[in-house]
Amino acid sequence: MVHIQDYSISLIEENTIKQGMARSFYSQHGYAVLQKAQEYGDVFTLPEFLQTLYLSSFQGSLTEVPFTLQTEEIIGKSKAGSPVAVVVHGSGLLTPKRIRNGIILEEIVEYEVPDHGLTRTKSGRGQFALPLYDAEIDALLEGHILPIFQYADFKSGISNLPREYAIVRDFCSEKEFPTDKYFARDYYLSMLKEVPRIISLAGGVENLENCFDLLNLHCGLQEMRYSHSLHDIDPEQAQGRFVEVHGINNLFYSFMGMDGPARFLAVKRENLQEKIDKEIMIEVP
Repeated sequence: MVHIQDYSISLIEENTIKQGMARSFYSQHGYAVLQKAQEYGDVFTLPEFLQTLYLSSFQGSLTEVPFTLQTEEIIGKSKAGSPVAVVVHGSGLLTPKRIRNGIILEEIVEYEVPDHGLTRTKSGRGQFALPLYDAEIDALLEGHILPIFQYADFKSGISNLPREYAIVRDFCSEKEFPTDKYFARDYYLSMLKEVPRIISLAGGVENLENCFDLLNLHCGLQEMRYSHSLHDIDPEQAQGRFVEVHGINNLFYSFMGMDGPARFLAVKRENLQEKIDKEIMIEVP
């Protein structure tokens, strides 16, 4: 069964704040609700969801339950053999059909071939990302699926970014920002602002700073829980998962199991209207 709920939202479009209704789709089968959300409209990426949160001053029902965003975190290797991390905002490798096929394989191999199926950590603990093929990573890195940018260029600022795009950076699990193995640690927002992974997930330095500055202004928040699974990933196995938001204290949750439940949010942009609100003051380039 798919549970549907409507939410009042605001988004920035072409330097204009627009408002309207978005619809969430929730089920125990993430690939099924992703399909429903895509059929309904544009599925929110993490940068768009962060915009919606800070334009509402982090108030309202969007902060009360976890949301899965159509922002993918992909780990793989370039053709030259170098490990890379790719953040995809939009429809990339994790399509409903691709996820479903991976889950079916997992259900089969759980009883027959335990060294395949959804991913596990180096120690054998279930991690449940979707295994990917090298050819899929190659197509993504070559820009055949959606526009892709190098992290250094992205951090410096790219004008007229498309709505859907990807950012690639070199990956070394030991050099990722430290977290506890399975539990989030609290970090000052000023520290998290400098983390390449978070800058990529948030959609750039400016969007991240807007988010954190308004979190501090409206909520008095100075620290945030942060954790990731990258320290335990085997870079030899290409893989991907979606990123979730677990309330304003945990905006970059990355332990979602690809065989589990999900709640995607989608909007019909043609139904959005310009918002006039004197209480919202935000600089838009």
